[in-house]
Amino acid sequence: MIDPQVRRVLIVDDDPQVLETVASMLRSIGFEVICTGGSDAAIALLQDDRRPDVILTDIHMADGDGFELINAVREQGLSIPIVAMSGGSGTMDADHLELARKLGAAAVIDKPFRSSHLAEAIDRAIAGRGAPPR
Repeated sequence: MIDPQVRRVLIVDDDPQVLETVASMLRSIGFEVICTGGSDAAIALLQDDRRPDVILTDIHMADGDGFELINAVREQGLSIPIVAMSGGSGTMDADHLELARKLGAAAVIDKPFRSSHLAEAIDRAIAGRGAPPR
C-alpha cells in the first residue's frame, strides 16, 4: 500500500499525546518519523537538507496553524505532499479541512483515526490521489 521509497514523515501537532500516538502508528508501519509541536518549528525543519517525504499536520495549533505551514511549503516551491488533520467531524472542522485541501493539502483526515486510515491517507497523498479517509 505505502510506497517503499517514502520513508520520512514530519508530524506537526501541539498535543504531545497525539504526536506520540501518531508517531508510534507510523513507526510500526516502517516510517522514519520527525515530530514538532507547531508550524513555526516545522517551517524551520524544511530548511534541513533531509526534508520529509510527507507532512502530516494538525490544523489548529497554538504555535502557528496548519494553514500557515501549507502556505509556507507552497511559497517555498516544495512539492512535499501534505496530509491535514483536524480533531472532529463538526461543520467548522470539515470547513477547515476543505480549506486545507484548497490551499494545497493532498489529503485530509479527521481525528481520531485508525492507523489503516492514516496509512491510506498518506498513500493517497503520495500518489496524488487525494480524497477518502474522513
